[in-house]
Amino acid sequence: VYEGVDAELHRPVAVKCLQPLPALDPQSRRRFVREAEVTAKLEHPGIVPIYGFVPENDLGQPYYAMRFVQGETLRDAIRQLHSQHHTIDWRSLE
Repeated sequence: VYEGVDAELHRPVAVKCLQPLPALDPQSRRRFVREAEVTAKLEHPGIVPIYGFVPENDLGQPYYAMRFVQGETLRDAIRQLHSQHHTIDWRSLE
């Protein structure tokens, strides 16, 4: 997933694309397209909406654009979790 800019509406977007090698595999492509289709049909505050889908870019990779959600990266969250010196309550959603 990369940060991008919507060229038409000039807004930040998150762009998810299938990597080059999996893009060559028909099964991986179908799975990626299905993921985009299913996600696009879902409406929930916890699910990032999809703005658009492109079946193939110049490199032959499918990709889709989603709302960009500003926040902590997964890497930062993991580092913070591992830096804690107390017992972690794994039942917590925090």
